[in-house]
Amino acid sequence: MKHSITIIIIFPLLLTSPLSVNSAEPEVLYLWQISSGHEWESYGDENVQQKYEGITSNGEPDGKGILSFPDGKRVTGEWKNGNEWNTDHFNNEGKLIGRTAKGKYNIGAGEKIKMVLFLRKVSGRWGWHEEGVAGKDYKYEGTIENGEPSGQGTFTWPDGDKYVGDFKDGRKSGQGTLTLSSGNKYEGEFKDGKYHGQGTLTIPDGGKYEGEWKGGKKNGQGTWTYYNGDKYVGEFKDDEPWNGTTYDKNGNIYLKYVNGK
Repeated sequence: MKHSITIIIIFPLLLTSPLSVNSAEPEVLYLWQISSGHEWESYGDENVQQKYEGITSNGEPDGKGILSFPDGKRVTGEWKNGNEWNTDHFNNEGKLIGRTAKGKYNIGAGEKIKMVLFLRKVSGRWGWHEEGVAGKDYKYEGTIENGEPSGQGTFTWPDGDKYVGDFKDGRKSGQGTLTLSSGNKYEGEFKDGKYHGQGTLTIPDGGKYEGEWKGGKKNGQGTWTYYNGDKYVGEFKDDEPWNGTTYDKNGNIYLKYVNGK
């Protein structure tokens, strides 16, 4: 009788004991986009949905795995609670384009690589993103480091303005050429996104400045040639003639500046 009582007590415990939802064996999941965001399902089409192969928990990636995109991109590494934790991102050519460390994504993974980025506002904040719309968003194509332009590249504005040259820490710095849709063109040195150093500015009416710049303005020695052939040679201060001489197109002096007067 005691033996039968023991069986009766243990049997219900077996029935009510919770089953483990952790999978130590690799499983396949597909990421479905829904109105409220996304969810993982065990069914899908790898030509349409992102496909995950790896360790799961509670129906989500949770452990080592590989995420494949329909366009050939791939993410490998570790997931936690359905989200990337420590992963590497590769483009469809197998080149490293980014890395997630402890849940934080870094474009470029701290290495200099060539790719396309878009500068746009998301949730009220401007930043560099891999996704964007050319012609609507600001577009950069070239070398990046630590998730922003660094090295040689081309930056295009939605209105058609274009800069080709050096970048540092996400800004125009070094040698470059800026061509504006208005017809103005600057060729020379930049610093922190502004004209700085030696450079030449030409404008559609035939005017041309060759000389020194500082903080985006003509500062230092330079020559301004007017559309009619007249010419100012000398020092500039904050875009204004300061100490110098103006000549007519025949080389005759007709105006001198001393401390801006």
